[in-house]
Amino acid sequence: MGEGLTLVLRLMPLQIDEEGGDMVCTYLIILGIILLVLYAVLYLYNKIVVGKKVKQHPCKYCGHMVNAVSQCCAAPVEEKFMAAKCSKCSKPTKTVCATCKRDLY
Repeated sequence: MGEGLTLVLRLMPLQIDEEGGDMVCTYLIILGIILLVLYAVLYLYNKIVVGKKVKQHPCKYCGHMVNAVSQCCAAPVEEKFMAAKCSKCSKPTKTVCATCKRDLY
């Protein structure tokens, strides 16, 4: 660490172990590792578990909560943020209502 930061840390009342080293760096590293692991677990949960569930959308024409299907093949869609991909032909497509076959958005 730089001399200025070392001076500031020495003037602060910190926990010090028996050998004279400060424990703040150890606690910050452990906290950082815990936060990174938590972020990775939540990211993977969102991608794997939540991303596979079938999402229903309100249809403004028939008034029901319906599954979204692709416009090209009438197959279920894999929805990403602001985009949908047909699960049958793997092309980008528009989402339509499974009941009345009109656009959802």
